[in-house]
Amino acid sequence: MSFFIDRFNRRKSPIALAAFAAALLYIVIFGLLYALLVEPLYRAVSLSTPLATTAVHSAIIAAVGTAVCCLLFLLKDKRVAPYGFFGLAIALGMFYAAAFLLDGLARSNMLYLITAYGLAPVLIGNAVTWPIYLSMKRANPALNRRKTISEELRDAVAEEASKHPASPESPSQPEKPAPAPSDRPDPSGDALFGPQADRSPMVSRSVQEEAMLFYEDEDDEEETSDN
Repeated sequence: MSFFIDRFNRRKSPIALAAFAAALLYIVIFGLLYALLVEPLYRAVSLSTPLATTAVHSAIIAAVGTAVCCLLFLLKDKRVAPYGFFGLAIALGMFYAAAFLLDGLARSNMLYLITAYGLAPVLIGNAVTWPIYLSMKRANPALNRRKTISEELRDAVAEEASKHPASPESPSQPEKPAPAPSDRPDPSGDALFGPQADRSPMVSRSVQEEAMLFYEDEDDEEETSDN
């Protein structure tokens, strides 16, 4: 895991690989611009000496190419643009080192070509991109701050949750209707006493019959006593 995670529990930054790729891209861009603009510039701008004319042409092409390469500032990692020109400077140094290994006339011709077509893009590119990057970094101190693994996981979970919002709550179940009042007659009307109000009709009738028998017995007793 040490190949991918540093001691601060962060993913190792692939900025070296990105800078190398950006340097190769810059070489392709400047090569295409030289192939397309050298002849039109030679017809449009011509100075007293060939050396001065070549220097002006190289500066113009370097300025145009740097403007195109600054589009890499649109990337999320703003370091790619200046680091790419830093890699281009390393590549230029390697070309100079290889040219010094040549002998005699070949070495002088190679040094002239490298200086005429390679030095201006490196100088102008680094002079433009690094101040832009530093000003952006001052404006946003958290620029290019690498997050820990836990922070990256937390941000990924939050982003996934924002893409899939929670489903709306299920509608509440309708309330059960209140039971309809019973159609049976109120037994309290048939009962003789209050506690009998809760009894069933059959019980109420039996109570009434017993009460009638009781009153009939009392009436019979009164009649007997009168006689």
